[in-house]
Amino acid sequence: MFLIDGPYSSDFLKQTILKFDIPIIETPAARQQLAGLKLNFIDERSARERLNKQPDTLVYTNSENALGWLYDNLPESDLVHTILSVKHKVKFRQILSEQDPQFYFKAYDPLRLKEINPEQIPFPVILKPAVGFFSLGVQQIDSARNWVKALAEIDQTISASQGLYPPGVLDNSSFIIEEVIPGDEFAIDCYFDAAGKVVILNLMQHLFASSAAVNDRVYITSGRLVEQNLPRIQNYLNSLGGLFKLSNFPAHIEIRINNNQLNVIEINPLRFGGWCSTPDIAQYVWDMNIYEVLINKHEPDWQTLVRSNPDKTYALVVLDNSTGHSGREIKSFNYKALLKQVSTPLELRKTNYQKFPVFGFLMCSVPADDPSELYALLHSDLMEYITT
Repeated sequence: MFLIDGPYSSDFLKQTILKFDIPIIETPAARQQLAGLKLNFIDERSARERLNKQPDTLVYTNSENALGWLYDNLPESDLVHTILSVKHKVKFRQILSEQDPQFYFKAYDPLRLKEINPEQIPFPVILKPAVGFFSLGVQQIDSARNWVKALAEIDQTISASQGLYPPGVLDNSSFIIEEVIPGDEFAIDCYFDAAGKVVILNLMQHLFASSAAVNDRVYITSGRLVEQNLPRIQNYLNSLGGLFKLSNFPAHIEIRINNNQLNVIEINPLRFGGWCSTPDIAQYVWDMNIYEVLINKHEPDWQTLVRSNPDKTYALVVLDNSTGHSGREIKSFNYKALLKQVSTPLELRKTNYQKFPVFGFLMCSVPADDPSELYALLHSDLMEYITT
């Protein structure tokens, strides 16, 4: 069954729910997100009883906002226990320490961060909320000299992000410092079946403007990229599934690969890429509806898929607000000018940038041998598109 919540439900997701008559838990948020549609709703009481009696029921959410319903209605369940083990960064790292006891991480109250002697920190490190989303509040700090500056920016982020998402999604009351994981970063949409075996549904590489960048901006995929990385990523995720006891469990997982060494950054529970982003681009790349694959518990034929379109690279461009201006200060964003920057736009999704720190999501394709359009957007602060 699906648990639908804000801030966004795509038309593609809605069409899929209608086409396959997917059971939806009838929460007020789901009613609002899916208004006007005749759906297979399950009232909250019946959904709660079913999940208690059939704990192996597969639950998918389009948004981590929906996790609050599970926390409130199934607080003692194995499902909620598993969600918290991966969602809370400190618990997550504690479990992973069984595999890598030398990995450095520590948790702090934000008020205590200023008391830390930076000379005792093994830079470079990542500083981020213990419960986070969308790279909000995440910073890479490379030296003791930059520590004070980073703390000041954290204060601004806490203030700006207050109230954007529920505490179960983004919580600035606790921060974690952890060592930097080097290597190329990949984002994977997948699910773990009833036996705990991972089934990969989409695989994208996350590009960064610099080695110190941590924001979301450009994700790419292609047949070659999947073919080169699928086997080792599949093997690694199976080991994670065993460690965290994942079964009947959808997830969006971020890992890094450095000289054939794989390390997980985070496991996002019961969902794929946020704002219906990475799951929906799969329809353009692979001509595949991964929601359909999930509900039918099938497995993609990757040997065939990777050969279906060898001449193109597909990209998801997250138009995060990197302008230095808050959404309230921005009068307009020139989406028409943006679309002229890519030769083959596939879909542009605009967002309420005055409320959320993102202007929208652009799905596009570029020639496999010429990604220059993507790198121009990767390095842009997007100032050229706004009017203040």
